[in-house]
Amino acid sequence: MNERQQKERRSNILLVVAWIPPLLASSLGLIIWREFASGEPYWWSWMIALILLMLFVLSFIIKILKPLKWFILIFIIIFFLGFGGGWQWGLIPLIRSSPLWITWTDQLPWALSSIFTHLLRLLPALTILLILFLIGRKKVDFFLIKGDIHALVEPSKLIGMKKPEPWPRIGSIFLVIFTVGTLLFLIFTTNYSLDNFIRALPLIPVAILIAAINAFNEEFTLRAAPLSEIKTILGKQWSLSITTTFFALGHYYGVPNGILGVVLSGFLGWFLGKSLLETKGFFWAWIIHFVPDIIIFSFYAMSVV
Repeated sequence: MNERQQKERRSNILLVVAWIPPLLASSLGLIIWREFASGEPYWWSWMIALILLMLFVLSFIIKILKPLKWFILIFIIIFFLGFGGGWQWGLIPLIRSSPLWITWTDQLPWALSSIFTHLLRLLPALTILLILFLIGRKKVDFFLIKGDIHALVEPSKLIGMKKPEPWPRIGSIFLVIFTVGTLLFLIFTTNYSLDNFIRALPLIPVAILIAAINAFNEEFTLRAAPLSEIKTILGKQWSLSITTTFFALGHYYGVPNGILGVVLSGFLGWFLGKSLLETKGFFWAWIIHFVPDIIIFSFYAMSVV
């Protein structure tokens, strides 16, 4: 086997193994069990936890897998802390289902309860951030900088582009599309009235704060961090495909749910991942996630007034 063949074989092995952690930590297994059986068995999450840990150990033992070790660790953190869509297993779901947490948050107004819940959900992001710093990564390595917000968008058939365009133009267009689309979806699928909105106005600042936290949390934990550890190993396209798939599957039980939720969140995930890779920064990914989230959490606020 010549050097070129060895390099190709190594790349193929890394590509195959790189798909395993995000697929295991995603909602894929839950979707299969819940849609085609009576629900996931109690041992399912423990089996996945064991496989992820074994894979992490093997990444230190098997030389060819060593470049993937921190990528694998990120998904171990996501899984063990219970940040994957649909999972009721892990530290965060355990805390939120505890009698102490339920009793405490039930006594709080919606604003404080929601803020504390989203601060708790920041735990995976803070854990991953700490580990990335401990292993010597800089903020620029995992996109946690503004980046070049005027960079060019690479042409893509998915967004109907035949030539490069500046991110301010394309980013602003899709920011409006995603925001208006979210607003129209919620208007036509809920029964809230103008009166609900007026009564919820004092809670809008809280909705904005929660939207800011949530946008950072999801963009860093589910996209920027894993992308930063895999992009130099597999290249832009495969890295984007893997992280997009993970993000999309996590929204099968979201809003909207089902296949539509997967497709729409998959496109959003692909577009935001594309912004990270092309601008080498967090700005467009965060702002495009943040603004529609304001709409979503404002509707949540209307449900409690």
